[in-house]
Amino acid sequence: MNVLIECPQSRAGEWRFRLFGVPVAVKFWFWVAAVLLCNAGETSTVLIWIAVCLASILVHELGHVYAYRHFGDDAQIVLYGWGGLTIPRHDTRGTFQAVAVALAGPAAGFAVVVVTVGLAVASGTSIRLGWHLFFPVLQAAASAGARITDFRWLALLNDLLWVNLYWGLVNLLPIYPFDGWHVARALLDDREYGGGRRKALIWSAVAAALMAVLGLIARNLYMVAIFAVLAASSAQAVEGERGRSARFHGRWRG
Repeated sequence: MNVLIECPQSRAGEWRFRLFGVPVAVKFWFWVAAVLLCNAGETSTVLIWIAVCLASILVHELGHVYAYRHFGDDAQIVLYGWGGLTIPRHDTRGTFQAVAVALAGPAAGFAVVVVTVGLAVASGTSIRLGWHLFFPVLQAAASAGARITDFRWLALLNDLLWVNLYWGLVNLLPIYPFDGWHVARALLDDREYGGGRRKALIWSAVAAALMAVLGLIARNLYMVAIFAVLAASSAQAVEGERGRSARFHGRWRG
């Protein structure tokens, strides 16, 4: 059963290349989503935002790829409207391997945050801790002793911090298709002897619906829309799992 957030199979407008020997495919809808998520007015800052999205998500997915390689597998990367996918050649085996691979992507992003903060400090730019929709954020701000005062430098720093820290933390939520969901599924599979996918999808639907409600409380329509779609997609996937289970038991009885 296809769900709302699955990667489209069409290759129209697709950009394909290799990065460090890894096959990468960038779908047309990745660029559309990146532009829609940008609220900047200046052309230069829009381009900076798109470049940061592309580079940061590639770093994130490369984290997954190198984790797979550590366990003797290889993978390819696909970027589409909902972010990125790392597709291995073989299925992940074992709870530890699945969890390690899932967490390698956010870890790569958090490493980018550390480097970004280091660049900000080296340039005399101040870093402030704040909160946005229940998650901590870091913001770069010009200071009197800053050696680089160009607004594009601040835009670059803030975009890097936003994508790699804020999105990285959101990505740890147990919501499909986030990495947090893959961790939850691996742990539930270990407990349920391989039958944790459906339960993880139910948790995902509940968690996404809760985030949509929090978005209503915060009066953030974007947050409501995104998590409502994720909740619906998870619920749709649960129904697909139920149908697959029914078909399996029907064949078993036959």
